[in-house]
Amino acid sequence: MKGGFAMLGGSFDPVHLGHLFLLHCAVTLSPYSSFFVVPAAQSNFKRDNSPVAGDFDRLEMLKLALEDYKELYPDDAADVRILDCELKKGGISYTYETVISVKKQYGIDGRLGLVIGDDHIGQLTKWYEFERLKEEVEFVICRRLEKPQWDKVPCGVKYLRIEPQFTMPQSASDIRENGHVNTGNLSERVIEYVRRKNLYR
Repeated sequence: MKGGFAMLGGSFDPVHLGHLFLLHCAVTLSPYSSFFVVPAAQSNFKRDNSPVAGDFDRLEMLKLALEDYKELYPDDAADVRILDCELKKGGISYTYETVISVKKQYGIDGRLGLVIGDDHIGQLTKWYEFERLKEEVEFVICRRLEKPQWDKVPCGVKYLRIEPQFTMPQSASDIRENGHVNTGNLSERVIEYVRRKNLYR
């Protein structure tokens, strides 16, 4: 029986089909039933590169993407909501601080699920307050790489291994660098928004 809360964070600059597929995998292949999608104000690992799109545009694209998500994956049964707490807070977004805040706000006593792609495994020990973070979450790790590195998951990490039948490793940086050329990696409503607002040109 499904239940519990999980969180998916990112810059979402822009939110693309790979993000939606990652969410789909977590919804269908994990035991969690409620998901928070949390856009970062400024990634700790991208301090020298602020998001190209502003907070408002990234938030609007996320809202549109979740409408597209319902059409792309109509059978997915989960409560998915956007939390703009990191945008409101501003500054560097630290996953540990957001996890603690979300758990307090929603009265979550146990571990919060934290959805990531396996391409983040090698960086985990560099995350802010990682030793404390790993006691607060269960990492929901979805395979995105051709050769997953499950043996590199840090010791003491509680995690759930998600193995979809295929991968969809789109990169937001590729979309930004190639502008409208790569809009095929975006969902329909997001494509229309990007073109209308003339983003990533």
